Amino acid sequence: MKASPATIGLGVTMTIGYGTLYYSFSVLAPEIAREFGWSRSFVFGVFSFGLLAGAVAAPVIGRLVDRFGARRVLCLGSVAAAFALALFALMQNAWHFAAITLVAEFIALAVQYDAGFAALAQTHGRDARAHITLVTLIAGFASTIYWPLLQWLLTMMSWRDIYLVLAAMNLFIALPIHLALPKARTDTAEARRPVDGVTVDGPRDDRTRLMVLMAIAFAAGGFVISAVGATLLVLMRDLGYATGIATLAGSLIGPSQVAARLIEYVRRNLFSPPLTAIIAAAVMALGIVLLAGSLLTPATGFALAFALFYGAGQGLTSIVRGVLPLHYFGAAGYGRTMGTLSAVRIVVSALAPVSVIWLNDVAGPVAALASLFVASLASVLATLALTAGKNKAAATA
Repeated sequence: MKASPATIGLGVTMTIGYGTLYYSFSVLAPEIAREFGWSRSFVFGVFSFGLLAGAVAAPVIGRLVDRFGARRVLCLGSVAAAFALALFALMQNAWHFAAITLVAEFIALAVQYDAGFAALAQTHGRDARAHITLVTLIAGFASTIYWPLLQWLLTMMSWRDIYLVLAAMNLFIALPIHLALPKARTDTAEARRPVDGVTVDGPRDDRTRLMVLMAIAFAAGGFVISAVGATLLVLMRDLGYATGIATLAGSLIGPSQVAARLIEYVRRNLFSPPLTAIIAAAVMALGIVLLAGSLLTPATGFALAFALFYGAGQGLTSIVRGVLPLHYFGAAGYGRTMGTLSAVRIVVSALAPVSVIWLNDVAGPVAALASLFVASLASVLATLALTAGKNKAAATA
């Protein structure tokens, strides 16, 4: 597949969407807290509550995508994101901060993977897998780009000015790219013909079973990813690792994630989407098992092996979230399907960091790691059940 300008452009806008509305918070929130005299727990508590707003937004945005097209939702999302980010620059008190954060996180899904994947599904139908993979490959560098960029900008301007810069990125870079995206051209018959023959109009029991299993797999994987992203350094410190080793392990996750996505892009025809989903869940679970090996001894090998395997699984998981619903249900109703699955995943992911930290504080790292292992195992089992159930149905047909 030749990389189309539209797909590359969408990768750029997804990078902007995550960089300005997600990764920017960890850099700018402490600056905001310092200026207003707020505690960091208050600031990040508001952010966590804002993430839950995404669970409410996901089904709404999914239906808007199906009704009006992903391209239009992406365009309106860019304008709304620019407006919300500009409001951050003008806020004067805690109520302003809380309200704007809720609005920004509600809007976020309209300029991130859910809407972006839907645009590719509506344009390319069942052939969207390679395009989805390429977009995640590009957007996987969002934190790599935005964290140092924001730190650099803080040396030259205030956090209020930076929010205006972030707003301008959405308005003057992302919006023109979204306006230039091709309109959906997948015909209805093709859109309703997924690989495994379960469409939005298919048997309700079959669709419901697949949706439940997919929701469990995505939510359990999301729990692990959210918890590891927020608590890894704390867990590794309590496991006995020096700060340098913990930081090194954390820094390896990003390259491993990108490497896995690159391999998926190059060798995408080697494995079917369900098999890729199984590999993603299993590799991530293996990473957690390797980290648990640190309970025996905090060896550097355990930490680095964890980072490599977990990072690869995390990288593939983002792709699986986009291609697995398309594989089973087709492009018709893709926005609604993604919205439902995302709502469940977002709720579980928002609760993960506080749950794991609480277990770690109350019962120690053994309990915290046990919760991560149970969640990763649930993801593996749900993914296996999803595939096994489909194979059984095919064998009896």
